[in-house]
Amino acid sequence: MPEEGETGPSPLLASRGFTLLELEVVLAVIGMVMTLVIPRLPTTEGEDLKISARTLASTLRYLQDRAATTGIVYYLRLEPGTDTVKVLQAAGDGSEMEPTDPFLQQRPTKEGVVVADVVIPRLGKLNDGQVRLDIGAGGLRDFVTIHLRSAGGAFWTVMGFPSSGKVKIYEGYQEDAL
Repeated sequence: MPEEGETGPSPLLASRGFTLLELEVVLAVIGMVMTLVIPRLPTTEGEDLKISARTLASTLRYLQDRAATTGIVYYLRLEPGTDTVKVLQAAGDGSEMEPTDPFLQQRPTKEGVVVADVVIPRLGKLNDGQVRLDIGAGGLRDFVTIHLRSAGGAFWTVMGFPSSGKVKIYEGYQEDAL
């Protein structure tokens, strides 16, 4: 309580609201919470399919670059009709082993995205069994078209070109190289 002759803060000045610093702290906390929550929100199957196509294409490009720079032969094992896609590397004795690169140990497609079929011109359209794509220092051995399908029936196409080392993705089911 102010003594006689002294003036204390007026009631209007004491309740002006939040300071700029307080607002910045609140916004920073909200921003941190959002960076933790947003990646964990469920995605749609269409987004999962698109992400899977992009990740598979990136993995193919990366495998070609790694094989060219290290001389190691890599294999991309696909099982059409399932969601099984796995990267392996050639061992010294001719067998296959898990890759030493942690990036290649990750699954290149999202769960629930199915490899509908794989088309290799010399082998035709492969709808079941196992398909192994060989990727050596010269890149992909064959031209390949991989069709990915979501549970809802949507498609994305991944095409790998052996001569140029390019990998392209297309929305929908593409049969011919564009």
